[in-house]
Amino acid sequence: MNDFILYMPFAMFDYQGGITNFVGLTLFQPIFAILMSILTVIVCGLVGLPIRLNSKLNTWWRTHFYVSILIGVLVLVACVISLMPGFVEEITYRMDGINMTQTVPNQILSISGCFLVAIGTLHAYPPKGLQDKLEKLFNKALDKNL
Repeated sequence: MNDFILYMPFAMFDYQGGITNFVGLTLFQPIFAILMSILTVIVCGLVGLPIRLNSKLNTWWRTHFYVSILIGVLVLVACVISLMPGFVEEITYRMDGINMTQTVPNQILSISGCFLVAIGTLHAYPPKGLQDKLEKLFNKALDKNL
């Protein structure tokens, strides 16, 4: 979902007018964004698998829960910076025999930002102390109902 939210503004910045581009923006770009979000979740899930499987790393990650929040904030800043005038890139392509130049966001900042924000949010845990208190509370409630 995060990548969908990040992808669509980038797609809207690429909109150059015209009915064909509008149909592409409203119909095909959301489908592409959903497919890319699914692919990103799969890749980030595999990348973060050691966090979930290694007990020492999992304990460290859960006690230092703010790391995932910090990653999310930093990469959102990187995505915004990728749109700033000093960081945008110009690409030249040929269309109908005419060379066209287009300004695009910084690809390294935007793509790595989308990927890292997905890792940060996909592997975010509540603080260990809060999670332990909630588990105790739910266990007491279950014991009373049984």
